[in-house]
Amino acid sequence: MTSETCRPRLLIAEDDCALAETMRDVLQEDFAVGLVVDGNEAVARACDERPDVMVIDARMPRMDGFDACRALRHDPRTADLPIIMVTGGTEPGLASEAFAAGATDYMSKPFSISQLRSRARTCLLRRRAV
Repeated sequence: MTSETCRPRLLIAEDDCALAETMRDVLQEDFAVGLVVDGNEAVARACDERPDVMVIDARMPRMDGFDACRALRHDPRTADLPIIMVTGGTEPGLASEAFAAGATDYMSKPFSISQLRSRARTCLLRRRAV
């Protein structure tokens, strides 16, 4: 068994490649990190690979993060998956919409990568405690 298979898995769904790579670079210290660029791919990978935590962008092509989050909540394989939704949107009510869609946590861009790391760790700890 490799150290990669022992680490918890985190899936990032983010269409901004530079931000996705930055998140991956920081989070891979604690997680085996996968990257996808749209909501359809996020749902498919999450259902197939069953990550321990997911970070999903609210605004992505093909399927946005809100619809992807709802789809993940309705699938028994991913219904309990901790999902941190991130968005650069500034419209009022986005946090409420994220939680209504089933997000576990919510962060507005720009955010501190160390704060994201902390929240991902917290989501993992809470999931393991259940």
